[in-house]
Amino acid sequence: MDIGRALLGASALGAVVLAVGFGVVVAPGSTLSTDARGDGGVCGTYPAEATSAAAWFLTSFRNDTAHGIRVRDVRAGELHNVALSHLSIATAPSTDSAGLTITTDPAMPGSYGRTVPIDSGVVVPAHGELDVVGRVVLDDGADAGRLHGLVVTTGGPLGTTRSVTDPTSFGVGIGVGHDESDIGCTGA
Repeated sequence: MDIGRALLGASALGAVVLAVGFGVVVAPGSTLSTDARGDGGVCGTYPAEATSAAAWFLTSFRNDTAHGIRVRDVRAGELHNVALSHLSIATAPSTDSAGLTITTDPAMPGSYGRTVPIDSGVVVPAHGELDVVGRVVLDDGADAGRLHGLVVTTGGPLGTTRSVTDPTSFGVGIGVGHDESDIGCTGA
């Protein structure tokens, strides 16, 4: 009789585990969203006589769900003739937040709120935002370059992950007349 109860209990437990696992796989996962501008990107150029160029960029991802979403990773999609010299994330930034310093670089705008390292496992609150702030530096010898796409990977139930990409390009150049594919936007 005890063996029968044990088998019945094990079968019931197995059915519950399978049902939960199936629900996690079938249920739509939660991830962040972005408003893709679709116009190529944001870029700027330095005068033709400049010997170096760098630019800060900012983009935001939204949490449209009613629960927090844990960020596992933020990375650049593609770098073309630029190096990524800084990358920070912040949730719910405001100009009166404590700890407004992201870096000691005086060129960095100080109004993006308290930032955290990417590997800290930050949680974007329900209906909150995640700002990604970074700096690209033009490679030596290049006259134009860009970062194309920022990818945010979030954690889900049972170790699942989801990624969302902001397809915007952030470019910097020296002089004018650059090809759109070199700098990430037209008219530079």
